Amino acid sequence: MDITAKIKEIAQKYEIPPQLLKEAMTLEVEKITLKNRRLSPKIVELIEKYTDSSQ
Repeated sequence: MDITAKIKEIAQKYEIPPQLLKEAMTLEVEKITLKNRRLSPKIVELIEKYTDSSQ
């Protein structure tokens, strides 16, 4: 499975807009190469927004 298909699958599964997920992944890749592998604020925001703690 290629990365585009996986992004679409994850986006549908968790009801995340695919473009938002792609942007967050791009920011994360840029940050990982520049910083000490800490999550970018965009990824943290997505996790908080789309994670349902009641599950």
